Amino acid sequence: MKTTRQRLWEYLQTRRAASAAELARALHMTSANVRHHLAILAEEGVVEVVGEQRSAGRGRPTRFYGLTGQATQNNLDGLASALLLELRDRLPPEEFAGMLHKVAGRLSLDDGTRGGKGLVQRLFRAVNRLNEMNYQARWEARADAPRVILGHCPYAAILPEHPELCQLDALILEKMLGASATQVARLALDPQGMPHCVFAITAP
Repeated sequence: MKTTRQRLWEYLQTRRAASAAELARALHMTSANVRHHLAILAEEGVVEVVGEQRSAGRGRPTRFYGLTGQATQNNLDGLASALLLELRDRLPPEEFAGMLHKVAGRLSLDDGTRGGKGLVQRLFRAVNRLNEMNYQARWEARADAPRVILGHCPYAAILPEHPELCQLDALILEKMLGASATQVARLALDPQGMPHCVFAITAP
């Protein structure tokens, strides 16, 4: 049987952040019990407060918890950064851009059939694929154009050195949707203080 802290850790793996109240509802526990275990996990360096949302009254702000980098620590970020730097240094700009297109095709699992479905169906399928890659994505309908919101950047640790990864995200979306993807927000903060990226989708 899994311990309470194991269950908390597994739940937070599927969310970018959650409040004690949300965790209590999901795991059928009291909020006080959840906060007790979160405090222990915080002391162990497994979770941390990643955002706050102030209440309308005088009450305390709602805290949102997420896993720390230490909880999933490895050196893949360093390896990926080194490989990208090597490629960027060795390849002419047009070849580097072509390489990004090929990588986007691999990551999107592009099978050439994206045009066979309506845009809404493709958006749902794209969000599912993005979430398999830990983007914590969703999409919203808008009067002008749909928006794809990425609640988590899987490359945040190396993004300052590699802004081309934002272009890669746009290319992934374009290959999955068969439509133009324009980034309109980069790591902007939502009402909970959590960063997110937004892409506007324009059908051809």
